[in-house]
Amino acid sequence: MFGNFSWSCSRLIAVFSLPVLLATGCSSLDSTHTQISWDELPELPAVFGDRPALVELADIHHLNPEQESAFMTYFNSAGNQQLEPQLRLANFLFNNTDNFLYESKTYTASDALALSRGNCMSLAVVTTALANLAELDIEYQLIDSSPVYEMKDNVANKGVHIRSLIYQPDDSDPNTTRSGIKIDYFPGEDGRFIGNVTFEEYIALYYRNIAAQGLSEGNYADTYWYSLESMQYDPLSPDAHNMLAVAYKRVGDLTKAEEIYQYGIHQASNKLTLLKNYHILLSEQGREEEAEAVSQRLATMDDPSPVHWFKVARYSYESDDYNEAILYYNRAIEIAPYLHEAHLGIALSYYQLGQYEKAQVAFQRALLNVNDVLTRERYAGKLEALESLRLTL
Repeated sequence: MFGNFSWSCSRLIAVFSLPVLLATGCSSLDSTHTQISWDELPELPAVFGDRPALVELADIHHLNPEQESAFMTYFNSAGNQQLEPQLRLANFLFNNTDNFLYESKTYTASDALALSRGNCMSLAVVTTALANLAELDIEYQLIDSSPVYEMKDNVANKGVHIRSLIYQPDDSDPNTTRSGIKIDYFPGEDGRFIGNVTFEEYIALYYRNIAAQGLSEGNYADTYWYSLESMQYDPLSPDAHNMLAVAYKRVGDLTKAEEIYQYGIHQASNKLTLLKNYHILLSEQGREEEAEAVSQRLATMDDPSPVHWFKVARYSYESDDYNEAILYYNRAIEIAPYLHEAHLGIALSYYQLGQYEKAQVAFQRALLNVNDVLTRERYAGKLEALESLRLTL
């Protein structure tokens, strides 16, 4: 049975959604990573320069001598020996991150401790480094922090993070449940377990975080090289393929971006984000028939995230395809009926189609689901204007 040990770490606003990882078990920390087969991956033109000095695997969990000494002195002190080892680790972590400054950057363990800053992934890396020193076992879980989605300033907030499980090595009956402790960097009563994460997937996620950061900063070389590095540990990650394709698209190589999208769609089990971005690429090139074929494929797929459907709907609306926009907005509402922005999207779509009565109903639903006072007033104004328009028709 596991005890719980947690403290708050602000939400990480990531460029890409995390994949749902359902693999069980956790490889040992000295595991040799799987080499990716490049046989089917499209040839990647060297437009991002030579491979820079990346954060190597050995560096991720490395601590400097002073940091190691501080932890081992605390861990082995006579006054702490009455506590189980995993609790000693958790107490040290809590005491040394009490003033931890959250920022959306992923650091190595040494840098995160020295700077006392980073994101939740950085804290997971620190935890792993300490577990290595204490010779404790560690596993990882992916946690969905909240079932509620919020759209604000064109950014979708959805809490998904890594949780660590620490316990003592045990050579006894493998069917016996071992006691341990859960260390959660973003606790909440509404957290939902998504799946176990292997060590390889955890390392891949670390590298993809850095790749995504490069994408948001316009550093496409970092995006390219760190995406490739992540694929050494999780070769079929749709997020890695997605970021590679976006990097090539951003530097103007649309042909290579399309090849990577097609490869990722063929290989990945979770194709949704790849298909959506591929749909956008085709639409931007005016390839309407191909884009429509992808759109029809998307319409038949299940997606637990209303945000994805919302984004596709908005793109359809901006492309003047109002019927398709209504279809996708409704897909979002099926998952999150409270998403007032989706109800507003339906209202605007019906308005553009000249179906004012249906637009009025959708505006009323948007108004019922909004809490922000200013937004409520804005919606009420639109509804009043629509009602006035209907009276004059």
